[in-house]
Amino acid sequence: MPKLFVYDTGRPKTTRFTIAFARGVIRSGKGQGHNWDVKHLPIQQYISNGFENNIRPGTDAIAVLGILRGTGLAMKQAKSEGIDYYYMDHAYYNPGYSGKGWMRITKNGHACNTLKPCSADGYNGFAESNSKNIMHQWSGPKGDKIIICPPTHAVQWFFDDYNWETSVVDRLKNILPPEQHDRIVVRPKPKEPIVDEKGNLLQLRVNAQIGSLAKDLEQAYCVIAYNSMVALEATLKGIPVITSEHSCCKHVSFQIEDILNPETFNREPSNRQAVLNWLANNQWKMAHLEEGSAWQRLQENYS
Repeated sequence: MPKLFVYDTGRPKTTRFTIAFARGVIRSGKGQGHNWDVKHLPIQQYISNGFENNIRPGTDAIAVLGILRGTGLAMKQAKSEGIDYYYMDHAYYNPGYSGKGWMRITKNGHACNTLKPCSADGYNGFAESNSKNIMHQWSGPKGDKIIICPPTHAVQWFFDDYNWETSVVDRLKNILPPEQHDRIVVRPKPKEPIVDEKGNLLQLRVNAQIGSLAKDLEQAYCVIAYNSMVALEATLKGIPVITSEHSCCKHVSFQIEDILNPETFNREPSNRQAVLNWLANNQWKMAHLEEGSAWQRLQENYS
């Protein structure tokens, strides 16, 4: 029987979700012949002792919520050793820890950057429930601003990628004439988690913001993002995005060199609707976790 170790940080608002996830995995296997040996464990047990000696790559798995307080460390080790990992975090549509909130869950990834054909019913429901989720007509560039959303320090630590922002800015300055360098607008996350070498939260750094994001998007030529949800917001608004492979918008991403060709940005990515549909198909409410339907669909989504 495969084993699943669900690690928990002990924070009440997230513990409810990890417990629900563990229970749902157990429930989904009853009578189906797909039973898992599930253990809900404090993350401190992993921090102190590492994985259990008998954990089997390719057979067993771990699950965590978030990348702070040791969970990211467990994910990094799982990835390096070929152990499957399930990752929970804020959803793409209607996120939140309340009973009405949704959580995204991915397998062997931080973001849902896979893509499969699926029904639009889930996405349409989110679009009807909240105007923020509506896909607007493709606009292409709205203005001249090139908005850069760099990864937080915690995300840099997780992916061991500390030079992305510098590299992107340098590439832009190489292809744009000097008099256009002021088009580049870097917007770090307003409250940025700063972590130590093991992913433990040290502080939330407050980054000064010049003007509102909404205003910048109204004047955006494009958005360049590592994994920021701003890329999804821009995609919904019909604004071109350029992302890293760790973004949920990876499959609608343009290339930095396309900045020199406005006509390219005027063409809507052919799979924009498909991406929005797929993201909706990879998030669940707590009730879905508890009853096991989330686990069942995860197995289908990643089969």
